[in-house]
Amino acid sequence: MVMVIRVNGVASFTYEFLNSAAMEKTILNPASIGKTIDEVHTPEIAFFLKERYAKVVKTKESAHYEDFYYSSENALVYTKSSLTPLYGDNGTCTHIVSHTTDITNEKMTKKKKQASHDYLVENFTRSQSLFDNNTDIIVTVDTDGFITGGNSVSSRYSGYSINDLVGKDMFDFVVVKDRKLAKEHFNLSVAREMKDQRAHLINKSGNVIACLVKFVRITTDHDVLGYYVVAKDMTELDKRAEFYKVEKENYQIIAENVHDVIMLVGQFKECLYISPSAETIFGFPVNADFKGTFFDRIHSEDRAVVSSIFEWTTQKCIRSQSQFRLLHEEKSWIWIEVSGTPVLAEDGSLKHMVIIARDISIQKEYENRLKHFAYFDALTELPNRRYFQEYANDRLEQSQDIAIMILDIDDFKEINDLWGHEIGDSVIQEFGHRLTGCVQGENIVARLGGDEFILLLTNVTSDKRVKEMANAIYLAMETPINVQHLSFDLSISIGSALGSAEKTTISAMMKRADLAMYQAKQKEKTLFT
Repeated sequence: MVMVIRVNGVASFTYEFLNSAAMEKTILNPASIGKTIDEVHTPEIAFFLKERYAKVVKTKESAHYEDFYYSSENALVYTKSSLTPLYGDNGTCTHIVSHTTDITNEKMTKKKKQASHDYLVENFTRSQSLFDNNTDIIVTVDTDGFITGGNSVSSRYSGYSINDLVGKDMFDFVVVKDRKLAKEHFNLSVAREMKDQRAHLINKSGNVIACLVKFVRITTDHDVLGYYVVAKDMTELDKRAEFYKVEKENYQIIAENVHDVIMLVGQFKECLYISPSAETIFGFPVNADFKGTFFDRIHSEDRAVVSSIFEWTTQKCIRSQSQFRLLHEEKSWIWIEVSGTPVLAEDGSLKHMVIIARDISIQKEYENRLKHFAYFDALTELPNRRYFQEYANDRLEQSQDIAIMILDIDDFKEINDLWGHEIGDSVIQEFGHRLTGCVQGENIVARLGGDEFILLLTNVTSDKRVKEMANAIYLAMETPINVQHLSFDLSISIGSALGSAEKTTISAMMKRADLAMYQAKQKEKTLFT
């Protein structure tokens, strides 16, 4: 959802543009354009929005925040918004561009993961308590397998008193289908091959108990007197195993269907696991070759930074986030955002890194567009005042050998008044195009506003270079500008200012050049001041 809001003042904002997504997913509609926030929203929502827009105007910095609302279908929608200020020629904030992304799926996935985690913790605590407060079933048997005694737990599980158990064949308490295997296991224990064996025991009430059974000899120095039969109730363990199985299947479903890429990366950057979504997002089949060469697919200009962040994250064992370019088989280079969280072993060493990666190419494209809006003139596609001043300041810091030329079209207002702004805009575009053809190298031309343009010349050691450029511009403007059925012979005025060995600023040079242009308009034709 993209919205452009005009800044009327610190506390007043008007909707000037809404894309279709903004009108489909919110209460806004075409009638909202031209209305203030106070006119469109309830006082509470208006206060919330104005507070954030006012902060952007005051700080002159972009802002980010998360919010939620209920859609027309009464569904809860979570959003993440970025507010970017745009500035007019005088440097004041005139508009704010709001870019809002629906992050409902991301929020819901996080909530589901947290709920699963909480349930897992609760189940583990309950199971752990059960294990800590119960002992195993233990009975003693003679060498023929007849019960000679038992503990209180065996009585409780079987439903018989210890006296009733004594003298009974232990295999009578094993369900029929398991008796043959249980007898074989007993015989192996007699032959000194003791192993654990699963068996189902049946109690007095007919209830079946799944157990892990072990036979342990009771011996003297030379003789086997009998056996301890140790039966561990596996009911809770089986339930827990089934729970983990279900949870594993649930997590696998999430991993295979999530729109982000989930990876487990070892301390040597080896990929231990990559979710199937990597094939869609990264454009490569998820196989052993891909797992081994993920870092090799990072753009060469980003690889060193990514490696540095990875090393820093693994050493500090803290979460990190980075953005870089990755090679996509069909789309060439795509931008991805990666969040890495270390998982530690019991001894505090790094076990592996959980990495969540997502394709942010569209976001990067939006950012580049907004940057272009902030630094370039919409009519001529030339750099604007903001770009020019930053560029010129950089060059001035490197060398004082620069010159600034400011020029405009004489009596341009008459063109607009007589023929309209559409014709005037076409003249401005052609004027800017011809100026661009006069500069090269590090020299640039920018539009300050209206019919006023500015040039920066580098490596200027005398006014000769500036005069040559002025002559080139006059020559470029000798040919009339033809717009539709009209032809315009333009007269222009130029003013210039040279840098010097003395400390100066770009603003001071622009003022001097502007004064020189004003004098030229007064027919003094003074090129420098």
